Amino acid sequence: MIGQEELSKSKIYGEKQKVRLYKIKHFIFDFGGVMIEKTFVLKNVLDMIESDLNISIPRNENSYIRKNKRGLSSGRISSQDFLEKIFKKYYYPFQNKNGALPPKKVNTEYYIDLWFDLYSQVTNISSEMAEIIERLHQADYTVSLMSNTHGIHAKSNLLRGFYDIFDNVFLSNEIGFIKPDMDKYKYMLKKLDTKPKKCVFIDDKIQNLVPARELGFIVIRFESFNKFKEQLNELGIGNISRDLRHEIKKRYKKYQKTKKEYKKAKKEYKKARKEYLKKKGKSLKRRMNYQRKSSQYRKKKAEYKKEKAKKKEELVTKLKIT
Repeated sequence: MIGQEELSKSKIYGEKQKVRLYKIKHFIFDFGGVMIEKTFVLKNVLDMIESDLNISIPRNENSYIRKNKRGLSSGRISSQDFLEKIFKKYYYPFQNKNGALPPKKVNTEYYIDLWFDLYSQVTNISSEMAEIIERLHQADYTVSLMSNTHGIHAKSNLLRGFYDIFDNVFLSNEIGFIKPDMDKYKYMLKKLDTKPKKCVFIDDKIQNLVPARELGFIVIRFESFNKFKEQLNELGIGNISRDLRHEIKKRYKKYQKTKKEYKKAKKEYKKARKEYLKKKGKSLKRRMNYQRKSSQYRKKKAEYKKEKAKKKEELVTKLKIT
C-alpha cells in the first residue's frame, strides 16, 4: 500500500518550477525539522507514561492517540486534556477496584511539566538558519513561520524567543488549521494580503508542500542546511546581499523601461514607414523621417534584446522539487 508521503511525492517530485525573482516578496518557513532538529518529545513522554503506569498506548495510523493529536495541534484540546484522555482510556479502566486503597489518581501536572522541560532541554534553534533569516530581512523580504505545533511546544518556543526572528507567526494550535489542510495556506495568504506566486515556502515534509504547490507557491523541500544553500543558489539568490530584493526590482524596472521604449519606437517606425510608402512621389521629408524612425527602432530593439537576455539569465530561474 502506498503511504501518504510516497503518494504526495509522486504529485510534485521532479517538477520544475518557473521562478520570477522580481515577484517574490515572502519567505515562509516550517519550524520542526527546518529551524530545529526533529525532537520526538511527545513520543518520549508517551514512552515514559507507559513505563510509569505499566500500560500500553497504541500509536498506529488509525489509533486513538493519532486522532487526538490532531485535536491537540489544532488547539481544539489542551495538552492537559490530551493527557487526561490517555489516562481515561488506557489507565483508569484497568485498575484493581477491589483493593483496600482507592484507584490511584494520575498527577497530570507532573507529566505536563515533564513534557515542557524535556522539550525545552532538547530544542535549540539553528544558528545557521537564523542567520539566513536575518539576511533575508536585510534583503527586504518578509519572513514568516507556519508550523504545526502543540501548546506546550509553542509556549517554550515563545519564552525562549524562537519566534522573535519572524515577521509573522502562524501556529496551528492558535489558528485552528493544520498542514497539509488547504485552509491553512489560504488563511495565511489572506493574513499576509499576498498571492502564492510571491511566496517561497520551505518545509521538510513533501505532503505539506503539495497543497502549497497546487496553490502556486514556490516550494523547497528542506533536507539539510547545506542542501538548502544549494537550493537558494538554484533559486537565484545564493548571495543574499543587503537590499537584494530592491536590486532585483531595479533590474526588472530597467527591463520594463527598455521594453516600453522598444514598443514605442516600433510603433513610430511602422507609422513612418506606412506614411512613406502610401504616397507616390515620396518626399525627402517623409523619407528622412522614415529613416530616422527606422534607426531609432533598430537601436531600441537591440537594447531590448540585450535586457531581455539579462532578465532571462538573472531574474527568471527554474527550481526542481527533489
